[in-house]
Amino acid sequence: MIKKIVLYAILLLTSVLLSRYIYTISVQRNEVEYHLNFVKSIFLASNSFPLNGPIPIEYTGEGQEISPELHWDNIPEGTKSFVILCTDYDGPAPWLPLLTIDHWVVYNIPATKHSLSKGTAVVQLQNEGILSGKNFKETYTYIGPKPPIGKHRYFFRVYALSVPDLQLTNPTKQEVMDAMKNYVLAYGELVGVY
Repeated sequence: MIKKIVLYAILLLTSVLLSRYIYTISVQRNEVEYHLNFVKSIFLASNSFPLNGPIPIEYTGEGQEISPELHWDNIPEGTKSFVILCTDYDGPAPWLPLLTIDHWVVYNIPATKHSLSKGTAVVQLQNEGILSGKNFKETYTYIGPKPPIGKHRYFFRVYALSVPDLQLTNPTKQEVMDAMKNYVLAYGELVGVY
């Protein structure tokens, strides 16, 4: 009887993990296809870490958890605002991607602004009319990397939009992506590792 219960529990857990894996792969495939619709021509960089390089501990959940400096150029003509997103596709482990983790959602960045300073706080953004969306913890701040297993990649992306603002209230990353999809002129990407 105990063997049957253990076997049933193992089968149930395997089924749940497999379902979650299939769901996550589907979500991530949709994001890949989403980006195929846009030109990747904006140059996004950081003074905090190099492209494909390690993210210093001060920008992580094991350090001060402050946002890194970001700056971008090669802006397309007609840009009226920007969006910044940061996503980890490797949760909980790179070899077992069961979660897509949204670390930072910032939108309605004016077209005249081409950088975010190190340690930018939500209040600073709000003072400039810039809004924040929900991260995976359902808060509106930058959440630094703190992977439970293995080395994860963190995708910072900037999008140039042809509209001055997105009419959204407390959106998720997906809601921002849905709202901006018809207005993206180009985007840029910077990957960091932790």
